[in-house]
Amino acid sequence: MSIRLFRSFARDHLSFTLVYFTSHVLVSVYCYFYVSNSIQLLYLLSIYLYIFILFMGFRFIRYVSTHRELQRLSENIEIEEKGFSAEQQSAIRLIHQLHHSYQDQIYEVKARADNTHKFISQWIHNLKTPLSVIDLILQNYKMNPTGHALALQHIEEEKDKILSMLNQMLKFFRLEHFTRDYNPGPVKLLESLRHLINSKRNQYIYNNVYPVIECEDEQITVMTDSKWNTAMLDQIISNAIKYSDSRGEAKSIYFRLQQEGEQVVLSIRDEGIGIEPVDLQRVFQPFFTGKNGRTHHQATGIGLYVCSEIARKLGHRLTITSEAGQGTEVQISYLSKMKDNIT
Repeated sequence: MSIRLFRSFARDHLSFTLVYFTSHVLVSVYCYFYVSNSIQLLYLLSIYLYIFILFMGFRFIRYVSTHRELQRLSENIEIEEKGFSAEQQSAIRLIHQLHHSYQDQIYEVKARADNTHKFISQWIHNLKTPLSVIDLILQNYKMNPTGHALALQHIEEEKDKILSMLNQMLKFFRLEHFTRDYNPGPVKLLESLRHLINSKRNQYIYNNVYPVIECEDEQITVMTDSKWNTAMLDQIISNAIKYSDSRGEAKSIYFRLQQEGEQVVLSIRDEGIGIEPVDLQRVFQPFFTGKNGRTHHQATGIGLYVCSEIARKLGHRLTITSEAGQGTEVQISYLSKMKDNIT
């Protein structure tokens, strides 16, 4: 027991001590002069002092116990409530809750920082690949200047890869401030889908893959955020094109829109390489590339993770089914405009 602790106790109880002795001295003096002058003032004061010592001794024991429990809390040791007053128990519980809340926030911040660090490291590593390819193309062109058209085509391909990775990085960081950039409303899904497909016309042609749209109602409307929904669909369609790459027989990507009660389901099915069953359950985990990531070195393992996070924040249901060598189907369930309580 340190002198510092005793001084803290005395300072905390100084006002109580002054009030206690002042009131009793005044009462004793009043009784001596106005009730009976035979009263022994020293005797009364000794009784007051005795009671005060007993009371303050009890208070000091409680004070030391509370101090020890608070020390345990600061050392992340669980509190044992034993013999404290209701006020002390409430204070300790509150501090305990704040402590755990603070720890949870620290763990959450550390987890986000770790994910960000992993993403940036992976992103930098993947970014080096197209830059290295561009460097090789330029070196070959210097040795053989006649093949400038082919060199420009290859450089453009690598440029598109770099641009895709930059967009992924921007989406990843914007997710942390999703609510600042969230504006839900009715969206004509088919119109939005066609605009996105047309923007990727060159990719379809280059990869010998072609879109097929199936939709009975061209005016079908869903409740979503247009910008974030486009970002999600852009990533899914890019994956479908990338993993359907066919330099021989042409392949198709099927887009099917259908109303199912109060929901609209968008299905995007490709005829690509598919996903191994062992990898299928982990495709939404950050930085997971699986078996396909070994053959497609530009895979970052972040695209589908970002899609799943966007879908979760928008309140959409995102599912994926696949069969190796046969293709992959992604389904997104939207709330329909028919749901009147959504405005």
